[in-house]
Amino acid sequence: MHPRHEMITHLLKQQRYQEAEAHAIEHVRLFPIDGQGWVLLGEALLHQQNGEMARLMFERAHLLDPEATWMPSAYRELGKTPIGVVRQDIIDLLQTKPVSVSAAIIVKNEERCIKRCLDSIIGVFDEIVVVDSGSTDQTLSILTDYPTVKVHQTVWNDSFSQLRNEALARVTSDWVFWLDADEWLHPEDQANIRTAAALYSGLGHIIPVLHVGLINQVNGTEVCDYSVPRLFPVQRGLYYSGRIHEQIATQEEGIFTSNVLHKPTKIRVFHDGYEAFVKEDKDKFSRNIHLLRLMTQEEPENSGWWYFLGRETMSLGDYDNALDYLRKSEEYARANPKFGRMPEVYMMMTRILASRNEWEQAEECCRKALKLHPDFPDARYALAEMQMRKARLLLQEAEGHIEAAVEGFETYRGTVTADRDILAWKADILKADLLVHSGKIAEAGFLLKKVRQSHPKMMVLSNKLAFFDLQRRLLDQYNQQR
Repeated sequence: MHPRHEMITHLLKQQRYQEAEAHAIEHVRLFPIDGQGWVLLGEALLHQQNGEMARLMFERAHLLDPEATWMPSAYRELGKTPIGVVRQDIIDLLQTKPVSVSAAIIVKNEERCIKRCLDSIIGVFDEIVVVDSGSTDQTLSILTDYPTVKVHQTVWNDSFSQLRNEALARVTSDWVFWLDADEWLHPEDQANIRTAAALYSGLGHIIPVLHVGLINQVNGTEVCDYSVPRLFPVQRGLYYSGRIHEQIATQEEGIFTSNVLHKPTKIRVFHDGYEAFVKEDKDKFSRNIHLLRLMTQEEPENSGWWYFLGRETMSLGDYDNALDYLRKSEEYARANPKFGRMPEVYMMMTRILASRNEWEQAEECCRKALKLHPDFPDARYALAEMQMRKARLLLQEAEGHIEAAVEGFETYRGTVTADRDILAWKADILKADLLVHSGKIAEAGFLLKKVRQSHPKMMVLSNKLAFFDLQRRLLDQYNQQR
């Protein structure tokens, strides 16, 4: 937490709202891309019953931190707060210097969706640049309906980066925003593009690359992913590298950059290219595998290309080869600490190893991911899931041992006397515990009541049966509330 965050939070807790506001204003002037600073300013205004000005601050914070979990509660509080007065000094804080932004699109045979894409961005950008790599359908004809769109025709040379770099060379604006033809811009986020570009301009030697929220539409569901870089300044030496799954690179460092700041921003783009009918039509997987194999041949020590090849191969169900490719990615990543996808590499390896019941290796992959990011939710969840599976297997094994213990009394004739209580009641009580762990609470209760008939004074039974009575009452309450 930034020291000023702590101070402002302390003032808010002490209900010194005007002081908190003053410090928050100073902070956002100095650090306009710090979303938390805008949140704190919004809270200070909210507590002073100025709901509309607070709303503007929260919206700016949400633009800078689109995955924030605090937004629903903030809007609930806004609903309870008076609109308040318009304050020009607060509105002035939101003003940004104008920047020009172009949209760039690469296409080939996109008659299905290019109109939808262009209609979503006409009038939003200073220019729209489209590079076509040999369309044979009605794509070029559709483009003639948009006279302001700059169309450049080229040839396909097994490289999406080549196409993007050709488009980039024709962009004349300060910033470029990338769309694919099977995407369309969320109408609520049109103004956010210029605002985000302006806010992230002027970071000195740091080059901002902003990620959009890609709303993937698959089988009637929508999942938003903020890992897609789409907006960056043009005159900072950035270019694309890689035939497929092309990556933003710099001349000095290639795709593994140290002076590039990747940040998500609340610019949402719809995408339906993962729908089954689209993938089948374009045979994307075969094409991607072909291009990725070329890439690993050309740059065999590039951990990123092995990662993509492993991911693509895994999606086809070829787990053996996928695991080999992912291990190559891990091997080459050891010499390249700038490669940032290792947590995902480890999670894919975890999934493959767990599918083989190779639990120790799978857990080790999770722990490697957590060593990189101790708060990585996917690794924590995978560990819990695997340990639960192992627990179920152990419970099944324990059940077998209980049965064998009971049966052993028929055959065991050793010199050490066996504990007859196992046969009398211990085995049944332990079996009841196993039933509870397996979720079969009713069966466990019936078994314990059976044991109590022959051992009515056993205290351990009374305690366990009290637990079942409590569960029954809670279940009755649940059923009454449904």
